Amino acid sequence: MRRLLESILLAEPQMSKSNNRPPTERFHFPNSASLWHDQSRTESLGCHECHFKDQCGGLRVEAAAFDCLTYCRCLDKDTCDNICPRNAEHLVARLREIGGFDLLSVAGAPHIPAPTLVPTIPLIYHSSARTRAPESSVVALSLYEFFNKRDGILRFGSRRALVDRFKLAPDVRIVLTGTDHDPLLERWWSLADRRTLIRGLRELDISLITTPNYSLFDDLPRLDNLYNMKRIALVWSEFQREGLPCALHLNARTDRDWDRWIEFLKSRTEIDWVAFEFGTGAGAKSRIHWHVEHLCDVARKVRRPLRLVVRGGLNVIHSLRDSYEHVSFIDTTSFIKAQKRQRALLNNNKLDWEKSPTPIGAPIDDLLDANIEVIIAVTGGFSKPKAAISEAACLA
Repeated sequence: MRRLLESILLAEPQMSKSNNRPPTERFHFPNSASLWHDQSRTESLGCHECHFKDQCGGLRVEAAAFDCLTYCRCLDKDTCDNICPRNAEHLVARLREIGGFDLLSVAGAPHIPAPTLVPTIPLIYHSSARTRAPESSVVALSLYEFFNKRDGILRFGSRRALVDRFKLAPDVRIVLTGTDHDPLLERWWSLADRRTLIRGLRELDISLITTPNYSLFDDLPRLDNLYNMKRIALVWSEFQREGLPCALHLNARTDRDWDRWIEFLKSRTEIDWVAFEFGTGAGAKSRIHWHVEHLCDVARKVRRPLRLVVRGGLNVIHSLRDSYEHVSFIDTTSFIKAQKRQRALLNNNKLDWEKSPTPIGAPIDDLLDANIEVIIAVTGGFSKPKAAISEAACLA
């Protein structure tokens, strides 16, 4: 044994094979806030002569960056799926796929009268631990629960099959939310026949759908952002041209992104609903008011009544209601908390949660309804009529 140990210690070191995946990027940005757009900052030098400057608007960030190609840090550009000039073949293919970055080239759609929705809409994820429909006249469901992951075939052949699956009232109004994680968004985009699937959704009497919220990451080349903005607009057009009322998701990273959405909304007067999601980066405490100010700016500059569907941002709902004709808040919390056996409470007008265990096998229907009722109280349970909107309507 001693000789064996000595032979091991004296032997030449051997390179062991790691079970970890090889790195795909050369470096990471330590402070994501340093990548946030700030119009007051000096534009990056490399942006001045960029071919895409008009659509992008230029880079204005705290982090040192000559241009947005600073964010291209992949080790193998040939396998990278970001939209980047350093992978020209991939860039050209994606540009042909979407018909260029210009939003105004997206086909118009018929105007569909806006549905009437309640101010607070609970998101129902599934029917587990429930025996009856929630006490809400409108519910939200995930778009990605409506088609098979492998073949893209619609899962429900009738309205009855749909409400039975989720244990909903037969006459409930349904909003489909397209907000989710990126793999699911890409699954929708990759479907071979979205048109047939959308027609099937329309036959299920869906009241409103929000477009997938294709991501605009701060640490990627700007062309990737422009690509995803165009995809959002294209999917909106696909839904609405097939007769399904659709809310356009307003993902934006810079002031120029917001201006382009305003230009698009002005040119597409058939759009009554827009959507926004505060649940991830946009909801950061130090960034949320930037998005709120721009959302209010959209409502003011478009100069026609707009309706807004919001996920997250419970603390800014009232500010948005000052600017929009109607705001519907998709409540993602009541259901999850009920599944975890937690009950919503109002303590000094502040939302709180307490443990609320149920007997083994007992349904959570009453707990869910109680949570929904409290969230309605927190959000105000009302929608202010749109009046003359001044610049002071938004949060300072």
